[in-house]
Amino acid sequence: MRSKLFCIACLSVMIGCCANSFGQDTLSLTLPQAEQRFLQKNFVLLAQKFNVNLAEAAVEQAKLWDNPNLQVELNAYNPNTGGVFPLTNATGDPNNPSGGAYMFQLQQMINLAGRRSKLVSLSQTGVELQQAAFQDLMRSLRFQLAQSFGNLSTEQKQMKMLQLEEKQISTLLTAFKAQLTLGVIPEYEVTRLELEQKNLGSAVKNLSDQISQDQATLRILLVQNGQTYIEGVIEDKQEVSPLPSLNQLLESAYANRPDLQVADKSVLYNKQNLTYQKALATPRLMLGADYQRFGSAYPSFWGLQAAMDLPWKNRNQGNIQAAKIGIEQSGQNLNQAKLQVEQDVTSAYQQLQHTLALKSTFTPDYIQRIQEVSKNATDNYAKRTIDLISFIDKIRAYKDAQLNMIDLDNQLFQTQQQINFVTNTKTF
Repeated sequence: MRSKLFCIACLSVMIGCCANSFGQDTLSLTLPQAEQRFLQKNFVLLAQKFNVNLAEAAVEQAKLWDNPNLQVELNAYNPNTGGVFPLTNATGDPNNPSGGAYMFQLQQMINLAGRRSKLVSLSQTGVELQQAAFQDLMRSLRFQLAQSFGNLSTEQKQMKMLQLEEKQISTLLTAFKAQLTLGVIPEYEVTRLELEQKNLGSAVKNLSDQISQDQATLRILLVQNGQTYIEGVIEDKQEVSPLPSLNQLLESAYANRPDLQVADKSVLYNKQNLTYQKALATPRLMLGADYQRFGSAYPSFWGLQAAMDLPWKNRNQGNIQAAKIGIEQSGQNLNQAKLQVEQDVTSAYQQLQHTLALKSTFTPDYIQRIQEVSKNATDNYAKRTIDLISFIDKIRAYKDAQLNMIDLDNQLFQTQQQINFVTNTKTF
């Protein structure tokens, strides 16, 4: 009887996997599918896109000429006749009019020193800056999406592993409790299994909390309302052969990193701003024409006007000096950005090399031997050639090895996504 119960309990250790404990509303996605949803719906990206539109609107505004100014003046009161708004000259005497006095004036402001064209060029560079900033934000959010997606997929695989282990221990514990009532086994073995069951329950709880956090992060990135359970599906083929060299990755990063483009465009923007500020030092010219009826030296007066501010004290010196400082500052930022790109790529490449080196130690022979650990432990414990402590130790070793291999796959996935991020190139 005891041998039969042991065989039933121990063979159950090798059976099935628990069903998913989450809700039925499940959304299964691969990373490319998740990225497509992200690009179409993410609120932060859509909001940043408006900054590009605003910059484009600034270009259109910079192209516009100043509107002409029209002034009209009428005589409101004639003190000689006491007339209010005398619109006509009743006496017909131009030298002593009784009314009909009015004045028209038309003026146009003219920008000198190419001020308008320089502002257009400055605004166009502003558009390019916003476009590069948009691409950099998209790069960062896509990396966050890939990180969360990879972690979630790994945690879900680990959860299945822990749930299977939890079910196996529960089945074994049920069998042991039945034997305990028969007095076949000592009580400490049941207590030891209960302790193992509670440890697994705590691990499942902690992993469930982490899954919930990653689920929330992905729902925000994908704009997925409600409590939809997202199932991350990582494609098995993760390696690229041959791997690109460090120099190739650096070249890709220098050519494609939007944050580097932002730094480079900032230098150009500040140079154009200096040119524009110098143009502002030249005053604008106002040209105009006017006609006065009974309001000047003779009854019908036609005049031309020209006006300009005299650049005596204010020659825009402060803004010109600030623009020069801006050029030096943006130049230093560009140097920092280049150094950052170099170190980002170098570090990511080294991490990939380390991960690949570690993964190469997981040979097919090692993996096969790990698979046999659980089966051998079950068979030996069924034959009572090992005690309960040894059995649990071997089952734990098998579980830890499986979890470590799952985690290593995620490390490789994350380092590959890091390469994509630091180069802004779809290398993997």
